Amino acid sequence: MRRSTACASVLLAVTTSLVGVGSSSAATRLLTLNAVGAPLTLVSGSSQLAATGGTTVRIAMARLSGGNAVVVAGPSATLPRALQFPPYVASGVYPRAVVEVTPVSGSGLTPGASNFRYGAVFRLGRTSSGRAIDNGDNVFQRGLSSEGSMFKLDVDHGRPSCKVNGTAGPALVRSGVVVRRGAWYKAWCSRVGSTLSIEVKPYGSAALPHRNVVSGSTGTIAFAANRPATIGGKASAVGTMVEAATDQLNGAVAQVWTSRL
Repeated sequence: MRRSTACASVLLAVTTSLVGVGSSSAATRLLTLNAVGAPLTLVSGSSQLAATGGTTVRIAMARLSGGNAVVVAGPSATLPRALQFPPYVASGVYPRAVVEVTPVSGSGLTPGASNFRYGAVFRLGRTSSGRAIDNGDNVFQRGLSSEGSMFKLDVDHGRPSCKVNGTAGPALVRSGVVVRRGAWYKAWCSRVGSTLSIEVKPYGSAALPHRNVVSGSTGTIAFAANRPATIGGKASAVGTMVEAATDQLNGAVAQVWTSRL
């Protein structure tokens, strides 16, 4: 996500930065996507992502300028594989690729008015921002700000953030954590009532996550049935990549998920 003065319109009635305070809400996992497959395999779709939970999805790839994602080693024996997205390119032709996840049945990617959570296990590459078409790292999202409904987890200049937009407007919360490039992290976003929080911790750490919270109602979040969610960058409502500002994730993702709280 590129920084802009538009951020000033985000509802921030109360902002806190808390260390070691986690959400105790019970969660029902609706969709989990894990990277699978042999290392160095080019990502074609469902063969490299295993989906579990109550949401049936169709998985495909969108590409620009010959971009590809490949299967690489994951962060642990529990998550042995990850999807590596194209590296940052400072100038000239920029190969880009995102994974598209379109619901076939189930409500795991349409929160409605419910309390919900979504997150990912990811790492950033050495360089990941600096030009207009790629000035951020979008990890997992559905929808765009211009469409009225959206939820996303991204990393903006090294800081993970969550944005949720619904019928009552947008809310944005940024983590106080600046991630270390090349290291694995687990981050998740929770919308509970009129609060939006982000929790971040190094993957595998026994420490409590760092948590930041903002207050602001977001309302109902709904999408057209065929609107894909994306991993690794932006796509339009019809599944084409947003070429002018892909915000390509220059790094890897081992898992993404959504839950109802």
